[in-house]
Order: sequence, then C-alpha cells, then structure tokens
Amino acid sequence: MQTRPYVLLTSLVLALGLAGCGDDSTRSDGGVDSAVPDSGGGDSSRPDSGGDSGGSCDPSGTEGTAANCNNGCDDDGDGFTDCDDFGCQDVGVCAAMMCATMRATEAEGDGCTNGCDDDGNGFVDCDDNLCKGTPSCPVETSNGRCSDGLDNDSNGFTDCADFACQERQVCFGEHTNARCSDGLDNDADGATDCADTDCQAEAIVVCDGSSPVSPLPSDIPAAVNAACSDGVDNDGEGHIDCGDFGCTDYFEASVCFDLPREGGNASCSNGVDDDKDGLTDCADPGCNREGTVVCDGTTAVTFADDAARKAATDAECSDSTDNDTNTFTDCADFGCNRNPDVSTTVCAPPAEGSDATCSDGMDNDSNGFTDCADFSCSMNPAVTVCPRETSAEQCDNGMDDDGNGFADCADFSCKPATGTPSPACL
Repeated sequence: MQTRPYVLLTSLVLALGLAGCGDDSTRSDGGVDSAVPDSGGGDSSRPDSGGDSGGSCDPSGTEGTAANCNNGCDDDGDGFTDCDDFGCQDVGVCAAMMCATMRATEAEGDGCTNGCDDDGNGFVDCDDNLCKGTPSCPVETSNGRCSDGLDNDSNGFTDCADFACQERQVCFGEHTNARCSDGLDNDADGATDCADTDCQAEAIVVCDGSSPVSPLPSDIPAAVNAACSDGVDNDGEGHIDCGDFGCTDYFEASVCFDLPREGGNASCSNGVDDDKDGLTDCADPGCNREGTVVCDGTTAVTFADDAARKAATDAECSDSTDNDTNTFTDCADFGCNRNPDVSTTVCAPPAEGSDATCSDGMDNDSNGFTDCADFSCSMNPAVTVCPRETSAEQCDNGMDDDGNGFADCADFSCKPATGTPSPACL
C-alpha cells in the first residue's frame, strides 16, 4: 500500500536529511543500508509487487474499486498492484491497512504479519525489506529453494517462475544434470545437453564427455558427490575433485561445500586432504604461506615439540621478509596476523578483533563501526561472537542469519559483488 501525501512528504524530508550522513565507502556488505526505505515491494527485479498482472488478469484501466483492489492484478498498468497502488489507499481491504499505531520498523513485534504498513514507508508486511528473511517472510533466492517445488516466499511464483530465481544455476544455463539431459539448449549457445562444454564437467554425471550416459545413474546426487570425491580427474582437465571448478562451480556437488582451507601449521601436518583437492599437507599450495613452518616447499618439516614450532613461526613472522612473495611481509600477512602459533609480542592483535573487543559495545579501533558491525569482527574467522551468513546452509535457508537486513543471495556475504559466491548462489 502506498503512503498518503503527508507520509511521502515526511519521507522526503527524512531522505534529504539522511543524504548528508556518511558511511564507510569501502564497505560493500549488503549493498545498501538496511535502514534506507525499500526501493520496491516483493521481488525487487519485477515492477509488480503483487500477483501476476498477466494471464488471468484483464486490465480495466482503473485500480480504484473494492474488487480491483483485491484481485492480484495491476489493473491500471502503473507497476503497482492492489493496495500498493495509490488508487486503492482508501478502498475496501486497503483502507484497513492503515495502522492505528505506527512503529519504528515493520519488523517490530507482529509488524510483518498484521496486514498493515507499520512504519509508513509504503510497503506492507513481507513486501517491506526489513521483514524479508524473517521467519514470517522467508525469501526464495537460492539454488536449493529455487528447485524444491515450493513457493517459499508466498508471492505466487514457484522455483524458476520466480524472478528472484531466474539467475540461479538451477534455472539458467547448462550447469545441472537435469538441464544437461532435458533436450533443450538452455543457454542458447547452439549446443544442447552433452554437446555443451558446460555439461562436460566433473559434476555432470549424465554426460561422458559430449555423449549422454545410458542408462542414467539411479541416484544422481550420490553419483555427483562420488565423482567429486574419488581422487580421480574424471574430466581430464588436470584438476581433481574439489580442486576442480567442474565440482566447486556446480551446486549439485555438495561434498565440496564449506570445506576448510588447507593452510597453517595444524592442517598442513595432519595427513588429511582437508580441502579435497587431491593434494595433502605440503603438496597443497595452500601450505606454502608465510607462517606455515611445517612445510619447506613440498617437504615436511618436523619439530621436537609445540614450543619449537611456535618459536620458528615467530621467527618467520618477524624476519622482515616476504617469505611467500604475496607482497605482504610479517604481521601484515594474514599467514602471520591470524596465526594461532604467533605470539602477541610478535604480532599484536587488532584493537577490535577478538571475542572480548567484539562484544564490549565500544568502537575500539575508532573507525566508526562497533563490535560486529566492524569487518575486523564480522569477517574475522577467529571471532565467534558475531553472527554470520557465509555457509552454504545459511545462504540457502531463506533467513537473514546475520541480521543485516539481507537474506541468502541478497547478502553480499553469500553473493559478493566480486569474488566467489556461495554454492547456494551460483
């Protein structure tokens, strides 16, 4: 429901006042400040915030009658449906949506389920961004939720019919076993199914190179995970299992989700291929970083005890040498400043980067961000007191797990503007 003129005037004044407020321009998480009024209702990529304006809808040219304000159609073609249209603000069911008591945000109390615009920003309940990703208003933006046969966000569109799903791997291109065996050229590149090189990847088990497999595996998910964890370069392109983009860039290869990086003295001397790339301990390039002293190139180095290993680590992290040639030296290198073997006398901990300093209510490093609002806390793997939305499960559950106003693939923690997205958001 759109707001009355006095609400719009108030919003304009507030917006002009807020325009002068600065923020850390280097931050990219979430895309926009969750306090900024919504830019649209429902699926942000579609102009109509309500029902399907096509199909069963017969536009009458007006949206100002009790019937037309409750039919799920954009009757006047202005991009706003039913109670989101100014023409309906005092009509029928829409008149009841004006709240007797206004609230600071729509997400306060039962504001996401009470049928009215509690914060006066023109968006009701789940159409308000501050409600999206709450238990009352789960979102449908991730690969898992875009392929489960459910209308998870209750907007009338299921799976790939929902605009928020149409960029996901399960709905676009040739990156799943289903889409590589459906007889269609899904990405319109002139190659269908196994003839498409996107289908000739390690995680695509319905194709053997450019030829379809017959008979098809009876349990495709199990076959995918087996192919991506068998220690074999199945597609012959020089990489193995989860070290192959043919597994990590395909949502169906869940065996590669959220694996720990192989790096640091502990994981580089445990005899385990932690990141399932076919390379164990010192054979893994991740073990050739500054501060990892248990490896000298691909050769394992042993120490008499933990004290000797820590002393060697301290020495390497204070020798004024860029030992791994990544342009960062000693404590400027994550291999040292996030290394549990490095003593605090060698690399002092950040002013705001521990469980204690990330939960004391103080801006300890004076950068304008306090505790978990500071990337030194929220993005630091050593900090456990800050909620995160980074795992494949968290990015695929429809919830705003870190409370920043953005859920699943709308959160830059799940789908960054640059870099590798969560498998849920491929």
